[in-house]
Amino acid sequence: MCQMTLGHIYKNAGIDPVEYWYTSEGAAEGFIRLAERYKFDGILVNIGGLDPEVKHQISRVTATDNGHSVTWKDGRRTFIPPDEYPRDLDSDRTNRNISIDEFSTQVIQDWAQTPVPTYYLDILNYVKERKGADLSIHGEVGTAFEILLNFLGSYESGLIALMDDPDKCLDLMTIINQKVITLARVQCQKGIDALKLSSPFAGAGFISRAWYEKFVLPFEGEVISTVHREFGIPCYIHTCGAIGDRMDLMVRTGTDGLECLDPPPLGTVDLEAAVRQIGDKVFIKGNLDSVNELTRPKNEVWKIARERIRIGRNAKGYILSSACSISPKVPPENIETLHEAAR
Repeated sequence: MCQMTLGHIYKNAGIDPVEYWYTSEGAAEGFIRLAERYKFDGILVNIGGLDPEVKHQISRVTATDNGHSVTWKDGRRTFIPPDEYPRDLDSDRTNRNISIDEFSTQVIQDWAQTPVPTYYLDILNYVKERKGADLSIHGEVGTAFEILLNFLGSYESGLIALMDDPDKCLDLMTIINQKVITLARVQCQKGIDALKLSSPFAGAGFISRAWYEKFVLPFEGEVISTVHREFGIPCYIHTCGAIGDRMDLMVRTGTDGLECLDPPPLGTVDLEAAVRQIGDKVFIKGNLDSVNELTRPKNEVWKIARERIRIGRNAKGYILSSACSISPKVPPENIETLHEAAR
């Protein structure tokens, strides 16, 4: 199984743009259609349910030469490309850098205390109802480090905050992590088969090993230990990019598996080295480069997949998968090839 970009799903699932982007049923149908087409063994539901009232705020939808234009009842305009997220045409998308000293802890506390929306599980419930008897259904939570960076307006200001006031950052992430655990619990209570922790900015391109130990490892470890203790459900960590220097630290979180293991040039992981280093401790998922490998001719993708299987099967467990999400640029027939190679 592979994680797919929402743009890849939308481009290839044949679902009406409003239904796909603005309803839980449409989003769930996209996951299901491509899992069936690609003969995946599982589905990762990596987004929460969508507010059912949003769709009713749309005034009209117009097809354009390169996508769809949405006009809302309040006058806002949104453009939906054929293979990417909708874009708000009227908002100022410039990031506001918020310094850690001006950031109010109350903002985090208010967010953490907000009740989980009633529609949060709608996509997961729909997918489980349709495919839960046949496929492994995975849930996902963001992680404290990722969420902190988003709260501070940009990744740059978030990373600077770690230097300017590390103690305040740790206090904020402690609050954030309790909300992460709450979201993990509600998904686990629905009977997911595994939980993915999305931690995309914890690689060497952003922080050092020392900062990983300080700002990432304890928080992700707390989520994983809670899920293990209360539900006995496997967890795995998704960190893209350069993690070749910190796989041992990731294993120390207590995780059951690691995903992406991007190979060069996107990352720094050689699969044979990873199998030797951590293959007896956790399962490995990924290592197929969605940009530089899965976009090649189909016969080459077949050979690459077969080689990954040859190496990966020496680990405790190996899941043939794209490293990070499947790009919208990847031809569907190339993903179909992965099933053929695995069989």
